[in-house]
Amino acid sequence: MQIITRYLAKEIVITSLVISMVLLLIVGSSRFAYFLSLAVAGELDAQAVLVVIANLLPAYLSNLLPMGTFIGVLVALGRHSVDNELVILSANGISQARLLGIVAVPVSALALIVLLLSTAIAPHTSRIVEEVLYVQSHTSEFESIVPGRFQGSGDRQAIYAESLSDDRSKLSNVFLFTNGDHKPPVIIKAESATQYFDEQYQAKYLLLENGSRMQVADQHLDVSLTVFQKMAVQLLDTDVAVDITHSFTIPTLELLDSPKATYRAQLYWRFSLPVMTLIISLTAIALSQVNPRQGRFARLLPALVLFLGYLSLLMRFRDQIELGISGAEFNVLALHSAFLLLGLWLLFGKQMQQRFAALRSLAT
Repeated sequence: MQIITRYLAKEIVITSLVISMVLLLIVGSSRFAYFLSLAVAGELDAQAVLVVIANLLPAYLSNLLPMGTFIGVLVALGRHSVDNELVILSANGISQARLLGIVAVPVSALALIVLLLSTAIAPHTSRIVEEVLYVQSHTSEFESIVPGRFQGSGDRQAIYAESLSDDRSKLSNVFLFTNGDHKPPVIIKAESATQYFDEQYQAKYLLLENGSRMQVADQHLDVSLTVFQKMAVQLLDTDVAVDITHSFTIPTLELLDSPKATYRAQLYWRFSLPVMTLIISLTAIALSQVNPRQGRFARLLPALVLFLGYLSLLMRFRDQIELGISGAEFNVLALHSAFLLLGLWLLFGKQMQQRFAALRSLAT
């Protein structure tokens, strides 16, 4: 029995992880391409791209591993079913209940990984991503400037340079717009600009040469114009106050005691992912047992439709909780219960019908 348990557990775990990694590669590559395009446009530092992608992976994996586990159970047991191995196990006394107990071991381990990812690791790494993006959107780096293109945040700071020297040390024909907190906007034009680091203030500055500075002086829109030979402007803030309030970045312990609808929705979502991993595996066990003539992928499409229906309803009820709709939390619990009953019926429904028919025949 232990040999069979280890054999099936190894098959299920390896297949589930491989499928999950493939799904992660597909999703992660598209996001990597998006953030890489931001880096090319100068809106995101090149090193920040790697930090963002690395910290996005746990959140993506927590969402993809339930599907990977579902398909992994379906494919692994489907192969054994086509090869008549499940029939042999059944002939040797391995009932559906015992098969469920065997499969429950690796599935429970994968569900624990989903629980750890969704409740602990993913919120932490998601916050790191948001902090990096927040800081990047509120700072400007000289090295990331692309000639001939406006860069930066239009409501805070934007910079334009017509050309950049080969050693990336000098800008030509520079246009700079700044709009600081509680300060009037400033427009600066200069023939050239170079970057230097001030040791005293521990900050990077842009040294502008031969230009003009125009500033809206007051609320009456009076404009002051200053012509200069040299002027320094700080581009990179040394200390950006990060303000992250997204619910998916909040630690799970803080969500437990919060009455906010968005936090409650996030809490239900995090715990629903491992629960869904366990429940949907019951359906996968039942659908994997196919006729050898049909092939092990015969029920893959309807199984995926069933899983996506489960996931779509769960996401819909999560959004309803976030909107504060009455009864949405009950809907989540009812959804899990309905799919649990469906899985049990698919697994043991025929046996129950046969026993019921036998009892009726005995009674008559």
